[in-house]
Amino acid sequence: MIDNWDSLLEIFGTDDGSLPDIELGHLSADEVIRGYEFIRNHAARISSKEPSYWSTSKDCDVPFGFEDNPAIQVISGEAESFHLCFDGLNSPSGKHIPELGLFVFTDCLSLDYRMGPQWNKEAVQGLFELISCMSKDYEDMKIAHKTNINDDDGSIFKTHWAAYQHA
Repeated sequence: MIDNWDSLLEIFGTDDGSLPDIELGHLSADEVIRGYEFIRNHAARISSKEPSYWSTSKDCDVPFGFEDNPAIQVISGEAESFHLCFDGLNSPSGKHIPELGLFVFTDCLSLDYRMGPQWNKEAVQGLFELISCMSKDYEDMKIAHKTNINDDDGSIFKTHWAAYQHA
C-alpha cells in the first residue's frame, strides 16, 4: 500500500519539460513482444505521427499501424529499436493513464511520460497497475526510474513501486 502519495505525485506532477523514463529491463524476447502487445491493447491509439521503424535489411523506414506488433521485428533483428507514443490508455481496472511514450529494445521496454497535473493519484495508480499486470510473469525484470530531476537516483519511485507490489 502506498502511504505517502505526496512524494510520489511530486515526481510526476511538476512539468519541467523533461520526459522521465521508467525502464523495464532484463526482459526476454517473448517478454518484450508481450509487453508491447499489452500496452497497445490498453491504449486507444498510437499518438505518434507516422510511426515507423528502421529496417536493417531494407535500409529504410517501414511504417506500421496500431494493429501491428513491431517489437517482433526488433527481436528478430529486422528492426532497429524504435520509439512511439500511445494515448487513450486505461489500466486493466479502467483507470485513465495519460499519454505514454514507449522505447522498444531487444531486452528492455522503456516508458517515458510528460510530467504535469494530469498525473493525479488515479493516473499513477493506473500506471502502476498497468506495469504490474503486464510484468506479473516476467522472470527477471528490473525496474528503474531515470532522468527525473525530482527523483535523481530513482529511489522515490522504487520505494513506492515496492510498496505497491507488496500491498
